[in-house]
Amino acid sequence: MNKKLLLLTVILFSVFSIYGQTGIIKGGKIISKKGKVIENASVLITKLKKGAMTNSYGDYIIEKVEPGNYILNISFVGYKSQKVAVSVKNNETTTVSAITLIESQEQLSEVVVNGNKRNKFAKKTSQFVSKMPLNQLENPQVYNSISGELLKEQVVTNLNDAIKNATGITRLWESTGRGGDGAEYYSLRGFAVQPSLLNGLPGLNNGGLDPSNIERIEVIKGPSGTLYGSSLISYGGLINVVTKQPYETFGGEISYTSGSYGLNRVTADINTPSWGG
Repeated sequence: MNKKLLLLTVILFSVFSIYGQTGIIKGGKIISKKGKVIENASVLITKLKKGAMTNSYGDYIIEKVEPGNYILNISFVGYKSQKVAVSVKNNETTTVSAITLIESQEQLSEVVVNGNKRNKFAKKTSQFVSKMPLNQLENPQVYNSISGELLKEQVVTNLNDAIKNATGITRLWESTGRGGDGAEYYSLRGFAVQPSLLNGLPGLNNGGLDPSNIERIEVIKGPSGTLYGSSLISYGGLINVVTKQPYETFGGEISYTSGSYGLNRVTADINTPSWGG
């Protein structure tokens, strides 16, 4: 019985002795050069891969550190790291003085971005948007121009699919086909709009205009559309459909489109000069 009690005593004494052979590192505040406390700064004992984060007061505590000499690495994003030597002893608390981190001012090398690809569908001028033949950079209006070449490239067969190329506009409901008020309604900057202009003049399009006859569609955004009269547009903007213009020579094109769900579409666009007598 005495032997068992003695063995138990030795084991407990050994455990407490091992547990007691550690120390504590208690740090002062981690602050910036302006005296501002740095929260969540990293304090790492490089040799032991053990550390702590500073609290909202800039303090930190690292417990159960084996006795020895160590290097503390203090770091934070945007600041230069600092290293501090500390010595830990058994059952003692090693206090580290306050540390000031200096902001890291690194100059990045310049980045040059060269873009050589051109948008072959872009229209550089518009005589309808501001009622003047201005280039895009000279035009104060905010608008999207959807060209007929783009519609041909995308094989667009209706006005709704064509307007999807403009940003910031969504369809509210589709065309009813009624004359006068049967056009599609779209939401533009929170207001309901209709395709209410044809070549810059009042002309409500009820969805019957074929995309093959369209040269471009101009979606003008914002109250700048009031240039055309409040009876035609809303505060959201307006939609101007520009039809193809005649030219002086004979020409045209014929196209055939086939697709799923029984899609078979034939279009013909023929231009003949008008000879005056």
